[in-house]
Amino acid sequence: MRTLRLGPFRAARQRAWWLVPPSVMLRSRDLPLNPNPAMPFRLEPARDRTLHRMLKHAPAVSVAKGRPLYAPGDVADVVWIVREGYVRLVLPGMEKGQGTRTVGLALPWELFGDEALTQGHRRYGAVAGARSVVHPLPAAKVLGALKTARKSLEAYLEGVERELHRLRHAQGGSQGPSASQRLAEVLLDLGSRCGEPAGRGVRLTERFTHQTLADLAGAHRATVTTLLNDWLYDGLIAVAAAGRLVLARPAGLWSKAGYHAPDEPTEPSRR
Repeated sequence: MRTLRLGPFRAARQRAWWLVPPSVMLRSRDLPLNPNPAMPFRLEPARDRTLHRMLKHAPAVSVAKGRPLYAPGDVADVVWIVREGYVRLVLPGMEKGQGTRTVGLALPWELFGDEALTQGHRRYGAVAGARSVVHPLPAAKVLGALKTARKSLEAYLEGVERELHRLRHAQGGSQGPSASQRLAEVLLDLGSRCGEPAGRGVRLTERFTHQTLADLAGAHRATVTTLLNDWLYDGLIAVAAAGRLVLARPAGLWSKAGYHAPDEPTEPSRR
């Protein structure tokens, strides 16, 4: 399977490639271990030249934290790309009195609102999770760009495939991952998508609330808060400026996710 570059995480990945989420590390008789899985579609200028040209001419929309961009059921006529900050994809809560719940995130340079490619309606709402800058792109032109750029189309389809795999992996009933395992995988996934080197660990470039992490992990907020406090005490994570999390011991999070961390590749010796 072809792999995608991970933007600001690339430098950290060179010496700690085992940070990527365990649920997408596949071993089989025919498939080698893939340390660089396909991420949700992220615009790469060198690969996605047509989309990048469109982005340079698209208007920039500044969105305050908490402001909705659209709601479920709205007509889907444009595709969006995040330039700064992040956007929460939301659905109504399942319990009485509960507000919206986060079912996905669009991070810097990631595409969202792609239901517009089928000229349908919005399946989710979109709310700015932080002060953000986003760009609307005409759906017809984005679809045309994907059709005429094989590498861009492959990257987009791999992102869809990965998301489907993630959802199937999390739905295991009594035999599926625990809340602790799911939360560890959420943190590893965020580290691979919006992380930057921080010593031997990775610092998240965005701040996420405990409720957002709980929604993504399919757990109660109190459970997530307890787990994060335990992991802070154990030194698996730390808190940086502005409340951003640091994945201080990624191998420990791999263990919490129920996996054995692969050995870090070593540099070939020079003689």
